[in-house]
Amino acid sequence: MLERVERGLRWLRLGWRKLDFFLARRFALSTREDRVFFLLIPTVGIVVGLLSVLVERLTEAVRVLLWGYYPSFEFAVQRIPAWRVLAALAAGGALIVLIQRLARAPLSSQGVSSLVEAVALHGGRLSVRPVIYSGSAAIVTVGSGGSLGREGPMLRLGAAVSSWLGQRAGLSSHRLKILLGCGTAAGLAANFNVPIGASLFAMEVVLGSFALEIFGPIVVAAVLATLLSRAAQSAAPIYAAPGYGLESGWEIVFHFGLGIVGAVAAVAFVLGERSVSRLFRRRIGVPEGIRPIVGLVAVGGIGLFAPQVLGNGFETITGALQEGFALETLALLALLKLVATAITSGSGAPGGHFTPSLCFGALVGGAYGAVVHGWLPDSTASPGAYAAVGMAAVAAGSTHAPLSACLILFELTGNYDLILPLMIASIVSSVVAKRLYPYSIYTEPLQRKGVDLSFRMEEAALAGLSAEDLAREDLETLSPSDPYARVVDRFLATRRQRLFVVEDDRLLGSISLHDIKHALRDSDAGGVVLAHDLMVPVPSVVRASDRLHRAAEVFARSEYERLPVIDAEGRFCGVLAKRDLLAVYAQEVLGRPAVLSTFVASDQPGSKGSAVELPPDFALRAVRLPDELAGKTLAEARLTQRLGIRVIELKRPGGAGWEWIVPDAATVLAANDELIVLGPTAGVDALAAARLDRTGGTIDG
Repeated sequence: MLERVERGLRWLRLGWRKLDFFLARRFALSTREDRVFFLLIPTVGIVVGLLSVLVERLTEAVRVLLWGYYPSFEFAVQRIPAWRVLAALAAGGALIVLIQRLARAPLSSQGVSSLVEAVALHGGRLSVRPVIYSGSAAIVTVGSGGSLGREGPMLRLGAAVSSWLGQRAGLSSHRLKILLGCGTAAGLAANFNVPIGASLFAMEVVLGSFALEIFGPIVVAAVLATLLSRAAQSAAPIYAAPGYGLESGWEIVFHFGLGIVGAVAAVAFVLGERSVSRLFRRRIGVPEGIRPIVGLVAVGGIGLFAPQVLGNGFETITGALQEGFALETLALLALLKLVATAITSGSGAPGGHFTPSLCFGALVGGAYGAVVHGWLPDSTASPGAYAAVGMAAVAAGSTHAPLSACLILFELTGNYDLILPLMIASIVSSVVAKRLYPYSIYTEPLQRKGVDLSFRMEEAALAGLSAEDLAREDLETLSPSDPYARVVDRFLATRRQRLFVVEDDRLLGSISLHDIKHALRDSDAGGVVLAHDLMVPVPSVVRASDRLHRAAEVFARSEYERLPVIDAEGRFCGVLAKRDLLAVYAQEVLGRPAVLSTFVASDQPGSKGSAVELPPDFALRAVRLPDELAGKTLAEARLTQRLGIRVIELKRPGGAGWEWIVPDAATVLAANDELIVLGPTAGVDALAAARLDRTGGTIDG
């Protein structure tokens, strides 16, 4: 038996090597990361497509368990006693509380917000465990009748699975973000049967970029997930709306007006959730442990009088599109749906906001259309057409994503004749909604947490790090009491054009070569001039807490290559180099596998050197010598054997500044040496952390 297992493993390894070689030769994928990323794209689409089917089945199972075998919530409310309605929603709330206890943490009710935050601040890294708990609770929310959508757990599960696969494969953060976008698009596409709109949603909302290298992988994942979902369910549009279109060209004016109405409704939708959440936390003072129970029971109370507000609103949207409600009913249901959604989300029950926004938009659009059509019955389309356009208007206004909202509604209805009204209403609603309230349903929760996401994916790559993360210790500072001769020696020993004057960890000023030119004419100045006399105020500084995209703006206004970094108390923390900032941009945004390093001979100061591209997972870095190695020779340190790294050069402090030494095996390492090392990134990190055996120990001499 053991021999068979070993034989099978050998065949698997051989098969992987053959596949790896085929991909490298056939598709010109030169690095292992390229090939792994190429394989993970369809894998994500297939896995997320299967997950979508599973989530749909589980949601239906919860509904049957709590409500019985009824085709819809509205049908059930009309046939079961009121206490059973309230008991079903209370049981759903209790299950959510139980899942919250098992998770030992509050369950996030803002699914897409967490994805946007993961892309912007965490390099596309998303933990699977909390997403599984939150997704399970969201399935219970929707299945028990809460006024949210099941796309919430589907998007988060798809993104979490793709992020987990990318992390396990060791992908760079740039590709990890793209893979997370693939999972998001696949989840939305499989849930709504909208591959085009889902692809744009992932790019417009989650990634904030329409780069071609992102578009291809996302489309592949979305298409595969949609094919699996269609095979298990249906390929027909979810909300078919045939026969609707413009009655005349000038009717577009009314759809322009619907865009404005949709923007106001969208802002009310966004602020409603925030207000009710604050009401639960502060005004009523409901304990966190029972908020989902209280919230869902309250929704059940509304559902006794208006069962159309229960669940994700599929039947309600269909009724609005088929003109099954009178004007007064549409207006009342729109108000009640807004309240029910705000209560469900505000009580802490997780779920998706996109489907409720579609339902709310259909009701608002239907009411608007009833008024317009009643005024000009012969020149305008029926209220059903306005209900379809209203869905896009509210979705665009609440998400600030007009392109994806327009195309999603086009795919949901399958009606090309509505494309012009959808486009104009979506754009107008998005623009007006941003003017009325700058945050969308996805960025508003992050704004409450103090997270600023007013940037695209390219900026988000820099926003994921702070200046403190990239700042280097400045070993070439001056003291205000340093004589003129020492200032000159420092400039002769470095290639820098500006040095900073620091005393007691306080930045006092800076001295540049230009600032000391006037003292060169005075032969007696060397004995009386001090650094304090030469320094000038520093015009531009970077705070340690500033994100790198803000630091880039400071560099854009400065003529210097290095900027000082100070902390909240004003202490000098080091310097931030422009080349380091550009290196991060090149790796995270341009997707380069490693930073380009330039080697310059010391006796050729005018030479620009040769650009040497490091292999993936390799680093060239300056590292302070660990205390354990002081006094040992380079051969005794055994850095190559232990960590796989080589010391290219030593930077040693001397009386006249820094000395540069090309070491050999007999070179004795001294305290305060700075090693210029080249090797695997893991080994360089281990040396920097003084983990000289990679396992946390140190060399034993």
